Amino acid sequence: MRLGLHLAALLAGVSLPISALAQDTGETVLDTITVTSQKRATQSKDVPAGLSVEKGEDLRLKKTGRREEAIAETPNAVTGAATAKLYTSFTAIRGVGSALIESDSAVGLYVDGIGIGSTQAHSGSLLDVDRIEVMRGPQGTLYGRNNIAGSVNIISNRPDPEKTGGEIGVDYGSRGTVTSTGIFNTPIGDGGWAARGALSVAKTGGFMTSTIIGDDLGDGEDLHGRLSIAGDVTDNLEFIGGVDMERQTLDAEMFGMPEADFLAGSNSVAIDDPSRIKSNLTTVSGQFTYHLENGDKIVSQTGFQRSKVEVSGNGFPVDYFAAYDALFQSYGFPGFRYRSENPYDGAYRQFSQELRYVSEGNERFDWVAGLYGEYSSATREYGANSSFTGGEATLYSRGETDTSSVSAFADGTYELTDRWKLYGGLRVGYDRKHFDYDLDANATATMLGLTGAFAPGYSDSRSSTYATPRAGLQFAVTEDVNLYAGVATGYKSGGFNAGFVGSGDEGAYGAEKLISYEAGLKAEDIGGRLSVDASVFYIDWRDQQVQGFNAMTSTTPLMNAPRSESWGGEITGRFQVTDQWSVRASTGYADAIYKEFTNARALDGSGSVDVSGNQQQFVSKFTGSAGIDYQWETGWHDLVGKVGVSYQYRSAYYFDVQNTIRQPGYGLFNAYAALENDRYTAYVYAKNIGDKRYRVLAADLGQGTLVTAGDPLTVGGGLKLKF
Repeated sequence: MRLGLHLAALLAGVSLPISALAQDTGETVLDTITVTSQKRATQSKDVPAGLSVEKGEDLRLKKTGRREEAIAETPNAVTGAATAKLYTSFTAIRGVGSALIESDSAVGLYVDGIGIGSTQAHSGSLLDVDRIEVMRGPQGTLYGRNNIAGSVNIISNRPDPEKTGGEIGVDYGSRGTVTSTGIFNTPIGDGGWAARGALSVAKTGGFMTSTIIGDDLGDGEDLHGRLSIAGDVTDNLEFIGGVDMERQTLDAEMFGMPEADFLAGSNSVAIDDPSRIKSNLTTVSGQFTYHLENGDKIVSQTGFQRSKVEVSGNGFPVDYFAAYDALFQSYGFPGFRYRSENPYDGAYRQFSQELRYVSEGNERFDWVAGLYGEYSSATREYGANSSFTGGEATLYSRGETDTSSVSAFADGTYELTDRWKLYGGLRVGYDRKHFDYDLDANATATMLGLTGAFAPGYSDSRSSTYATPRAGLQFAVTEDVNLYAGVATGYKSGGFNAGFVGSGDEGAYGAEKLISYEAGLKAEDIGGRLSVDASVFYIDWRDQQVQGFNAMTSTTPLMNAPRSESWGGEITGRFQVTDQWSVRASTGYADAIYKEFTNARALDGSGSVDVSGNQQQFVSKFTGSAGIDYQWETGWHDLVGKVGVSYQYRSAYYFDVQNTIRQPGYGLFNAYAALENDRYTAYVYAKNIGDKRYRVLAADLGQGTLVTAGDPLTVGGGLKLKF
């Protein structure tokens, strides 16, 4: 806390030279950024929270094509997977993250205002994006439960009734990667209606090889399409709605190679039945906005979502469970193969409705208030099948969670004087969950004693009421420079242990709660060339949901760590050096630890261990990125040349609660070059220049650490035609 106060004082001191720079009357080059992260149109400098905004055009130039890549480019945000992409997605902001797939996400992900409730559907491609807004810190007041770490808002390009046209493009990259895209926009009649469609088809190639079957591993396919329509129903009522569908397939991603092979530089693994993951996500949304005569508006937003994830195959190296295989073979089961197949089938359905009133006609009081309701149903089915000559032993579990949630919220900013503003809000909500769990096994599995460690089945329900207030003050140093300080709270729902539930692990785990203290500086468009966003924070985190692993039973029970904490800060900046040269940089520090956690599950199944003081798994203390871009008029066919280089860094982190499996810090260099006019674009790019080797996944499942390597050097290029 003391260091946090020193950093806050430093931010206040920085405002003095920035204030002086604000007197520059040179030509304005940087664009003013308007965001909707507070559910009302606001300039980014007026948002009293850590906020990063990435424009779709910038993401396209940097070849940032997926949601997780865009999130990872923001300071103090880390994202990835625990066992496989599309299966166990993980995201943390300021050190606060989720407990993998069996609990709700700590980071809210919203596409055009509709939340993606299943964490397994968080991984996906970016299609026809206008901008991405990443809010750091708890957003429970405006977004409700399960936004304790922050919120990510992805805003698509809207249909334009004044434009007819589109674009088609093709991209070729390393290892046989091919991506084709098409976008069109067309008016509908003369009444102000328009439709916009986008389609992307991608095939990616892996860089691993199976030594058993000789096939390449890691291939993937992604089919993503969106169709939206917008227009005025009456003079005061407008509508926008759409359908978004994405189908993804990923081969041989789970678990990976023995760590010794990774350290030796190997790109092959002994897998005979590579896993395949299929992910389908469909979202249907509709929004009506009624404009009142006084400038205020009433917004009704409805969403329906369905996602499904299927996993087949094995995914383990053939000799990984050799000790188990030998044991059962000695019992008279020739050719026994432990966990020869590990199927998974997960389905999620969600319906949501929000009604809000947005006050935009009051000069001193800017506010929004509303009601929200949601129903969801999640079903997860796990299999663990072992085979032997002439038969098999099968285990199967099924868990279903039905969730109902309602809440009311209000949030606003009141102008006390020309310089001072008071901001605050409150959300009050109620949610209820009901859970049913069943375990099934065939006679062979029962006879072999494979069911002895598992709970036979149970049903349970839990409900709770929560409140997530926030409050603070803003001070305008100049028209373009703001200081703020405040406190915000967050709440994440409790739930139930699912998967293969160990005997004694039946029942519910508790909800998470946290309080975040934050102070910051917002300086936008200073002298027409400089923007700075800086903040410091301290987070007091109670009853964190932590997913453990028991190597003796392969169960993954969730439990609550009594107290955790995170403190640090971040700073981002953009500087337009000249009309041609621009520089961008950001850095973040988050010291996130288990403050009090004396009974964490030991990885070897031997009981409990004290991990108090350990670093939060998957979280780096330092994150940062920097880039420089140059563009110029070529004087040929109205072409504009664009080139840029960037560097992205994250410090060391651990893959487990006990801090035994460690990934050292690493940095990646990327670059691009493009020629562009109103008719076409040609570009080339390179990612991971230097071919840095690093882990993205690592886990010890009882027989040694398995590792998945990050993508190596990737180069490519493409052409886009506009019409």
